[in-house]
Amino acid sequence: MLTFNPDKRISVEQALAHPYLEQYYDPADEPVAEEPFTFETELDDLPKERLKDLIFCETVQIGIRNKE
Repeated sequence: MLTFNPDKRISVEQALAHPYLEQYYDPADEPVAEEPFTFETELDDLPKERLKDLIFCETVQIGIRNKE
């Protein structure tokens, strides 16, 4: 699920069917987006290493918030 290369990543459908997410997934309660989701800040132009750094920093911040 957390593979950086999108070509090697499992699909959303596969992730939702994964046992780790089983308790959170209800197929009857899955909205379908009318248009593709876009980020406020597009990350396509960022170098790969910068994007990895941003993901790492966000992960650290989530860990800190979860400890509080």
